[in-house]
Amino acid sequence: MKANYNITELTNENEEQYLAGVVELEKDVLNKMEKAGRIGQLFITGKDGIHEYVESPTNHVMIAVSNDDKNKVISAVYITQGQVAYTYNDITKYFKYGDKYQEYIKSKYSEEKYNKSLREVYIEKICAFRYARDLILSQNGVKKLREISEENKNAKFIELVENEINNPENGFHEKSEIREHLNEYMSLYMSKIKYDSKRYQDFYWVDLDYLKKELSKGDECVTQEDDKLGDVNSNDKSNQYNSTIETYDKVLEYQKYRIYDTQHCKNMDKYFTANTANTIEIDTYITHPDSREKGIARILVLEGLKKSLSNMMRKKDIKDVFLVSTLHEENLSSKYVSEFFGLKDYIFVNRRHGRDRQVHIFGMNKEDVPLYIEQMEKKIAVLYGYNPQNINISEKEREGILKEQIEYEVDELQRLNSIKEFDTKKKYTGYIKCKESKIQSLQKIVDCINQKQTKNEATIEREVNNKWILHIHGQ
Repeated sequence: MKANYNITELTNENEEQYLAGVVELEKDVLNKMEKAGRIGQLFITGKDGIHEYVESPTNHVMIAVSNDDKNKVISAVYITQGQVAYTYNDITKYFKYGDKYQEYIKSKYSEEKYNKSLREVYIEKICAFRYARDLILSQNGVKKLREISEENKNAKFIELVENEINNPENGFHEKSEIREHLNEYMSLYMSKIKYDSKRYQDFYWVDLDYLKKELSKGDECVTQEDDKLGDVNSNDKSNQYNSTIETYDKVLEYQKYRIYDTQHCKNMDKYFTANTANTIEIDTYITHPDSREKGIARILVLEGLKKSLSNMMRKKDIKDVFLVSTLHEENLSSKYVSEFFGLKDYIFVNRRHGRDRQVHIFGMNKEDVPLYIEQMEKKIAVLYGYNPQNINISEKEREGILKEQIEYEVDELQRLNSIKEFDTKKKYTGYIKCKESKIQSLQKIVDCINQKQTKNEATIEREVNNKWILHIHGQ
């Protein structure tokens, strides 16, 4: 049956026609979720945010427009990439954290180069911090910065940070204004001086204590002989260095992540090479509550991913490609969409105040991208009937896709049944019924394929027998 909608990308050319519809869709979905008690499972992007996506050459907003009402947007998906390292929207940062990651970084370098890089990058980070700190102070009304000593600048900056820390609605969370600007401006500084972004990300978490431990040195790790740190207004430069280094290390400590659970990502080291240059985020996927079009969000995700992966394939300096998404642990609809596209490994983190999230990830070799797209196109075609390019799918492939999906649905049904006794609010009852129904309908299709194959085999056998009879009778 032909779908009752058209798929298109939201662009500068059609934004006037459809942007308001996307904004309205966000509100309708949010309202429906909140009425159902699903508070905190969706945060809308809003008109300005969606417009920024449209303006960006690396992001894609895919929409489905109803054929009954030419301007009604019934589903939307945002696929994003090219985030600034270690800012809120950099999802890869959670996988590049902790002792195992530090050991991985160490293994990439010879001992001599590692020690040299540790020190060089740390000094550049201090310079980047000073640049970012001064920009933030200026934006917060501090004037005549050139006349203020480093100690006083640092004291004023720590005051701004601690104001956010002491705010119960903030706590210096990942998207707090000061924290977000600090990471944004530090990355901007590195970009301005054309510094190796990979090295910056490799050693992002290095502080002076780590530097001392690795180099087996004391305070002379960073001294007033470092010309890059020499531009300070004080005769006693060593105190100025110490003040800035202590301030930076203190703020770095405040930024440490809260990762609650990694048990669903057994091989975290598979994702150590993920970064903002080689990663695509399946950011948002929403469908109007009244829509009865099955698989529409998955179809839009597929079309968006095809565009983003095409961009990624043109990058000559990357070997691996990663897909990521974040979702509320009780938002099973989002979980199923992410896992449908292979994002089955995940960790559980605190992103900001009141926002604990599962962070899902999947990676592949860049050379495997065309095969991945082909497999997803066939999967969508078999399960949801969306096959605009009329891809040829054999009965064996069709049966394999169906059986794989049945296996996934059965595993998920077992998981839901195992936790339903703790589900006092009956949040999962509807999902359990849906899974049971879906397994039955998929199994019926498999049975029909098997019957068809059996019938074909019987027909072929009869034809062979008839030809053999004709042969032995000399006919």
